[in-house]
Amino acid sequence: MRRIIYPLLLLLVAVNSFAQYRITENKQKAFPKDIPPGNYSGIAWLGNNRYAVVNDKAEEDGFHIFEINIDSVSGEIRSAKEIEFRSSGFANRDNEGIAYNPSSNTILISGETDNRILEYDMDGIRTLREAEMPDFYKHLPDNSGLEALSYNNHTQTLWTCNESDTIMIQSFDSLYHPLKAYVYYLDEPIAKKSKAQYYAHGIGTICALDDGSLLLLEREFYTPKSKLGAFVNCKLYRFVPGEEGKELLAEWRTNLSLLGRSLANYEGMCLGPVLADGSRAIILVSDSQNQYARVLKDWLKSLKLEKTEVQTQQ
Repeated sequence: MRRIIYPLLLLLVAVNSFAQYRITENKQKAFPKDIPPGNYSGIAWLGNNRYAVVNDKAEEDGFHIFEINIDSVSGEIRSAKEIEFRSSGFANRDNEGIAYNPSSNTILISGETDNRILEYDMDGIRTLREAEMPDFYKHLPDNSGLEALSYNNHTQTLWTCNESDTIMIQSFDSLYHPLKAYVYYLDEPIAKKSKAQYYAHGIGTICALDDGSLLLLEREFYTPKSKLGAFVNCKLYRFVPGEEGKELLAEWRTNLSLLGRSLANYEGMCLGPVLADGSRAIILVSDSQNQYARVLKDWLKSLKLEKTEVQTQQ
């Protein structure tokens, strides 16, 4: 009898699995001869080595096409250059986030001036479609509007969020109708805003993963009156909508000092190509304020995202 009961008990043991992620950080790089000074605030992978990039201070509404080549093993950026700018013919509306929808072969851009998400064809011309925005986003204060944008073709879901204050992460279906919204809580700041000449603390960018979770970049930008000693502290979190908490995957800081000028305000992030071992490259772009005072650079950075399945028994 015992020989029968024991196998039955084994069948009652539940085996659950969950995803575990690991980030390998690559060094940031700049390509001043091939990428013109800009205020690059968002990036979206178009396939192969092509990316769509928005510039929030460009004279016209539209997007750049970048060519970025990476190492197929490490994901490290080898070269990058701007190919062209594709204009909609309208004035810039402080374009902050950009996403690519492969199903419709269209581009989506979020604007902080009007807090709208508009759709564009691949030539940069506006289509007649735009996201249906919940009331919360229609009345956001200046410089605290729609900052981040990401579309995941596997889940057929568009994601956005505002930059600071009460942060609401909003999802949309493939027709850009609103789905669910989630409150996101920032970490406590590490700097004192009262001592800064320029200061920003919030979500710089968002990246939607195939499993429905999100990568969010919390960045704190602190600039004292002397300028020297300025820093940007970046924390990359994985956030699972509907679950409590967030998981810290990576943290790094860039600085402006007498000996170093690594200061980089990363405002754009997207999934890139699949690497040789099956992991994914993540590409980030920074806003140099048009290479402010010839001190800041238009930095690009890549991360290697590895995913493993961990099984547990209950």
